[in-house]
Amino acid sequence: MRRCLLATALAVLLAPLLLSHCSCAVFAWLAATFSPPEKVEAQFRPPADKTMLVFVDDILNPVDHEPIKIELTHRLNEHLSANKVAARTVPYDRLADLIASTPNFNLLAISEVGQKLGADLVLYVQIDEFALKDKAATQLWHGNLEATVRVVDVTKGRLWPRNRPAGHSMPPVETPTATGSSDTNAEEITHTLAAMMADQIAKLFYKHEVPHKVGRPK
Repeated sequence: MRRCLLATALAVLLAPLLLSHCSCAVFAWLAATFSPPEKVEAQFRPPADKTMLVFVDDILNPVDHEPIKIELTHRLNEHLSANKVAARTVPYDRLADLIASTPNFNLLAISEVGQKLGADLVLYVQIDEFALKDKAATQLWHGNLEATVRVVDVTKGRLWPRNRPAGHSMPPVETPTATGSSDTNAEEITHTLAAMMADQIAKLFYKHEVPHKVGRPK
């Protein structure tokens, strides 16, 4: 409410200046800057009161850095619970135990994995690309993560997206290039990539707000 009043007051005070100089771009920038955040609807709302398994998988593009799967799962579980997308989530440890105790785990269907862990729904996250560096031998760290997601009902099959069997491709996330040789770099990049990707994925499933994008007035 205060932002709206401030925007109105500034518009009244600056109106003569804007009109005298025909500064329509400035007026538009001012209005966008002080306007309320934009509301974005969920792309898909999973059925309510369900147990959801977050299954981060790298079967098509194996990664040699297990922490990215662990961290992404934890972050998504937190988002899904906090925003009431899932009534309950399955801890990563239970999925890890199932993988370790099932010799032919990679032959299981997504729905079978969910059933074995007592889930109603599976948020399947397929890692398409992952890297901590552009080249393994370099001292330059540059994280990159790309993923495709879909929601599967353990009894009915794929719920979303209906028109894309392979899933919904997420915008890639990356970290700035940095130097160093410490394992701390790998840990920080892993946390950052997982946080950014989890935020993007979770927001597919609940209504949220984003600030208006405004540039510098001309």
